[in-house]
Amino acid sequence: MNRNLNKSEVFESSHLVILMSFTLFCAMLIAESLLLGWEKWALILIAVEVVSAWVIHIQGVFSDDMRLNLYTVFMMLTFFFYGIHETSTLDLATVISALIMLYTMTGLKKYILFCQITYFITLSYDLMSAAGNGAVYDSLEISRIMLHIAMIFMIGWFARVVIDRWTSVLNRSHEEIKELSDATERLNDFLANVSHEIRTPVNAIIGLSGVCLEKEDREDIRSDMKAVLEAGRKVADQISDILDYSEIDSNRLTNNCEDYMITSVLNDIVTRIRPEKDPDIELIIDVEPSIPAVMNTDVGKLKKILMHLIQNGLKYTKDGGVYVRLYHLPQEYGINLCIEVSDTGMGMDEEELEHIFEGFYQGDSGRTRSSSGLGLGLSIVEGFVASLGGFMSVESKPDVGTHVRVSIPQKVVEEGGCMSISNRDRLCLGAFLRFEKYPNPRVREYYDTMVRNIVCGFGVQMHRVENSDSLKKLDESVKLTHLFVAEEEYNSAPDYIEKLAHKMIVTIVSNSDFKLPRNSKVTVLEKPFYCVPVAAVLNRQFGEADENDLKLRLNGVRALVVDDESMNLVVARGVFKGYGIVTETVNSGYEAIEACRNEHFDVIFMDHMMPGMDGVETMKRIRSDKGTPNAGTPIIALTANAISTAREMFMAEGFDGFVSKPIELIELERALKKVLPESMISYENPADMDKVIPVSDDVTDSYGSVAQDDNIGDMEHQLRSVGIDVDNGRHYCNDDEEFYKSLLMQFASEATEKLQRIERSFAENDFKNYEIYVHALKSTSKMIGAIQLSKMAKSLEDMAVAGGTDISDRMHKDLVLLYETTVKTIKTALGDDMQSDAMGADGDGDDGILEFDPS
Repeated sequence: MNRNLNKSEVFESSHLVILMSFTLFCAMLIAESLLLGWEKWALILIAVEVVSAWVIHIQGVFSDDMRLNLYTVFMMLTFFFYGIHETSTLDLATVISALIMLYTMTGLKKYILFCQITYFITLSYDLMSAAGNGAVYDSLEISRIMLHIAMIFMIGWFARVVIDRWTSVLNRSHEEIKELSDATERLNDFLANVSHEIRTPVNAIIGLSGVCLEKEDREDIRSDMKAVLEAGRKVADQISDILDYSEIDSNRLTNNCEDYMITSVLNDIVTRIRPEKDPDIELIIDVEPSIPAVMNTDVGKLKKILMHLIQNGLKYTKDGGVYVRLYHLPQEYGINLCIEVSDTGMGMDEEELEHIFEGFYQGDSGRTRSSSGLGLGLSIVEGFVASLGGFMSVESKPDVGTHVRVSIPQKVVEEGGCMSISNRDRLCLGAFLRFEKYPNPRVREYYDTMVRNIVCGFGVQMHRVENSDSLKKLDESVKLTHLFVAEEEYNSAPDYIEKLAHKMIVTIVSNSDFKLPRNSKVTVLEKPFYCVPVAAVLNRQFGEADENDLKLRLNGVRALVVDDESMNLVVARGVFKGYGIVTETVNSGYEAIEACRNEHFDVIFMDHMMPGMDGVETMKRIRSDKGTPNAGTPIIALTANAISTAREMFMAEGFDGFVSKPIELIELERALKKVLPESMISYENPADMDKVIPVSDDVTDSYGSVAQDDNIGDMEHQLRSVGIDVDNGRHYCNDDEEFYKSLLMQFASEATEKLQRIERSFAENDFKNYEIYVHALKSTSKMIGAIQLSKMAKSLEDMAVAGGTDISDRMHKDLVLLYETTVKTIKTALGDDMQSDAMGADGDGDDGILEFDPS
């Protein structure tokens, strides 16, 4: 018998059915025994059997098979006691037939045989006992007994046939289920692989569209580029949804929990949703200011939960608006972050509600569907919420709207509120907001509720007026510090409101297409109107610059960058200089330990894969070195390892942060603001700052002056001919042409030595070092835009990690050939710059770019 069959839901339920049947049988037997005056001592044993069986079942004593065996023994002993009485002889066949059919549920033939044997033993006992008492059976009685015996044989045979058929059906079902599961898993893998392959060109479309959009002045072309960019982002989101759904469906979800600020999450979401939102649909985000400032969860999943809920509401709302409410409920483990999303959309009936969590389901699917998307949003939300230990509920009515509630447990890292107002007693707010202009009453209710929550949450006073005359009376009677005005209300009295902007902070709440007159002192708060940017406005004093327009500065912060790739060190120095950071660089773990013993740093950036001593070991030695002043210095992993579990892996090893290469400035700034004390962080107005050239002076001096190439077009054409994405390379250099050319020179000038290392390690089958060298090539190639070379290096790196046995001579030679061709093309494209660089290096006797003064 298939063991999986024994454990199936059908047969597991037989245990309880048999136990309940045994209890009923014993109760009827005790009643009959008392009526007929049978042995009372046996009744006590029967009662003990029943109680013992239930105790064993409830406490789960013994295995399932052992318990079922025990119940069966009790059942057969009770049957024997019933059958040995003279009045029960001709009823034995009926009772045992019922028991045989009952035990058919177990799917085990041994119990059918046990029942038959018990019947024959009991019947034999009765016949011998009757014969001993002189009983004589006539032909009719003998024929009835023989009929009973034949019936028990037939019923036993029938029960075995049923079990065999049942077993066959279930086995086929298991095979079909396994085939379907395998097919589903293959489909998920296929979707994931296809999505990964599509993501690369889509990312290129998004990146290049953004670059072209920044360079183009013609409005018609800009409009077309925006459409391409939006389409690319939509495809990228759908690819991400497919990957998320495949992970949920295959139970491969893992949570990468980290500390986060809910205000930062909301800022990212609003920034993303603004370009997509229909300006005729209102989006109201109501955030409780007392939500803890810093919490801990998988912030990536939290963002996607919010994004899908808000996008779903906007997608199915053609008139009215979407209201998002975030608040918290204290718990012993921290808090429950509660998210409620309501809309005035088309709603759903009960049948649609039953299917909303099914993958790829859409209520208006088919040829007449009115909305786009894959139908994965709520399935992904449900999977992520469950993964984070939360729960969700959905209520909806057709033509009324939908209300979604989500509650997610959060650990609290910093208990202070996520938003606060300084000098609230000095604030007096005015609001020229006329909610009656919205025809949908629920939208008016949403806005009214949000304004009340802002006032109560911040503990400030606000005076709301609905027309310009009332505003003038308010200004005459109250000294306002801040005034919030809607777009339509501003247009009703623009001159007067501009006049007010000369004595208070006036903020216009408007859509993205709203334009202020030149030299206006009014600031614009782009919709959605919610309390996070409101708090930023309220914390400003009249005449003060907006922090969103300020540039992060880390003047005087001392940073050590550890990387065996000199190109990565060049990039790091150039990027960090833009923030005012004093950077020292070393190219090995041993040099990093020595530098940490001699000098104190405020932050250390550590590459992972380095020959000799990798980044993890270097970090642990610095931490444990008693002779260094940097044992407590925050160390951030700076690595090209971009797999989804990389961040969690490095944080578990003991790093304080994680930044992937090539460096993205937003990610870098977040990591720095997380690990550095507030006293080291400042902001400056870009208009008041001197222009910062991202290439360090030492780099420029090492190469001599990097002349502006008059033939940039020819250079780009040559570089693109070997697959170098020039725009992508410039992007990693902050669009600085000189910086990019310096990296190309560096890449080409170091190629000979690196090729020798790669060739030597491959010839010696030293795949550990081969992995390190091609890993470095992968990173530097991507940095200059040589994407194909980077991909080829990554493929060989993955094979080297697995032992290198799959790396063929052909693969290795293809990599070398492409590397040599790329370097040769770079040297040809740069021409005189490369020659002057070589002459400068020969004349000075320098080995390369790392020979500058690290201070």
